[in-house]
Amino acid sequence: MTFRWIALLLSGAVVGLTAGSVAAATPAAIAAHGAGETALFRPLDEALYLAQRSRSNLSEAEQEALDDLLSEGQDKVEARDYSAAIALYQQATRLDPQNARLYSGIGYLYVQQGEYASAITPYQQAIELESDNLPFRYGLAYAYVQLEDYESAIATYEAITTIAPNETDAYLGLGNIFITLEDYDAALATYEDLTRRSPGNAQAYEALGTLYLVQADYEAARSAFQRAVQVDDRRSESYVGLAETQLALGDSRTAYQNLLQAVRLDRNNAQANFLLGELSMELGDEAEAYDYYRRAAQADPDLIPAQAAVGAFHLSEGVYLQAIGAYRRVIQVFPNNPGAHYNLGLALWAEGLEKQALSSINRARRLYADQEDLESVDRVDALLEHWGVSGGGTDR
Repeated sequence: MTFRWIALLLSGAVVGLTAGSVAAATPAAIAAHGAGETALFRPLDEALYLAQRSRSNLSEAEQEALDDLLSEGQDKVEARDYSAAIALYQQATRLDPQNARLYSGIGYLYVQQGEYASAITPYQQAIELESDNLPFRYGLAYAYVQLEDYESAIATYEAITTIAPNETDAYLGLGNIFITLEDYDAALATYEDLTRRSPGNAQAYEALGTLYLVQADYEAARSAFQRAVQVDDRRSESYVGLAETQLALGDSRTAYQNLLQAVRLDRNNAQANFLLGELSMELGDEAEAYDYYRRAAQADPDLIPAQAAVGAFHLSEGVYLQAIGAYRRVIQVFPNNPGAHYNLGLALWAEGLEKQALSSINRARRLYADQEDLESVDRVDALLEHWGVSGGGTDR
C-alpha cells in the first residue's frame, strides 16, 4: 500500500472491493495534501478582500454615490454575479482612487472567477496603497501560484516574511512551492527557519514531516510528526501524518490507533477515514471499510480513491445508481483509466442504460488496447459476447 496518492490504478473488473493500488504521489500532490491547508492552497477570506467604506475626504455627494456602488456591488457578490460586481467596484475606484480595498475587492472577485491573470494588477494597486496589508499580499501570492508563476509567488511570500518575520502561513506557502519545484533543500531551510521562529507551532512540524515523507526519510518524518503532536495534541492532521510514517515503517497497529484519534478529533478528516478504510480492508472487515470509505467520500467528494472504493462497494452490492455517480467522479479526474470506464459500464448496463454502457465498455477496450493489456481486451470481448452485443458503441 502506498500513501499520499495521486494516480489510481483500478483493476479491470470490480476492483475487488477497494480503491485498488495507488501510485506514488508527485511532489506537487504531496505539497497540496501535506501540513494542512496553508496560504498556498487556502481559499481567500471574502471578508478581508471586499471593499469597505472609504476613509478618504470625499464630498457628501461623492460619498453617497460611493456607498450606493458598494451596496449594489455587495448585492451582486451575494448573487455570485462577479462580473457585474467588478464593474461596480471599478466605477467606485474612479470616485475614490485611494481606497486600497476597492482594488483588493476587484482582485478577489477575479480570483473567484478563475481569472488569475486579471487579479494581479488590482492586487498590486492595493499593495501600493497599503504596503503593510498582509492579506493583500497573500491574495497576490495565491493568484501567482494558480498561474504557476512560482518565481513571483516566492518573491511575494518573501516580502511578507520581511514585513512580518513570524508570519507562519508565508513560510508554509514558500515551503510548498519549493516542494512543488522539487527544491527540497530550500524547503527544508524554510521549514527549519519556521520551527526556530515558532517552536510552539504544530503546523511547522507537520510541514517538516511532510517534506521528509516526500524524501522517504520516514524516521525523520515520524520524529517531526511526534513533535507536532507534543506541541498540540488537538490537531487531527498531526495524527494523520504520524500514522502515514508508521504505515511506511510497517507499524500498522500503531498507525491504526493514531488514525482513530485523528477521526475522534475530526470526524470529517477525509484522509484519516480513507486510510482507516484501507487498513480495515487489510483486516478483512469489509463493512467497516465501506463505512470509512463512505465517510471519506462525503467529507471530500474530490478524494478520488475514496470515490473508487465506494463505487466498487456499490457495484458489488447492486446499488448501481450510486456506483454510476462514484465512477463518473473518478473519470472526471482520470478520463483515460480503463478500469473506471469498465466498472461504469457494468453499472450502467445493470441500470438498463445499454447505449451508455456500451460507450463506456468500448472506451475501456480502446484504452486497454492502447496499453497493450491484451488480457483485459479479451475480458471486455467476453463480456460483450455475454451481453449478446458487438463492439462499436461511441465514447466521449
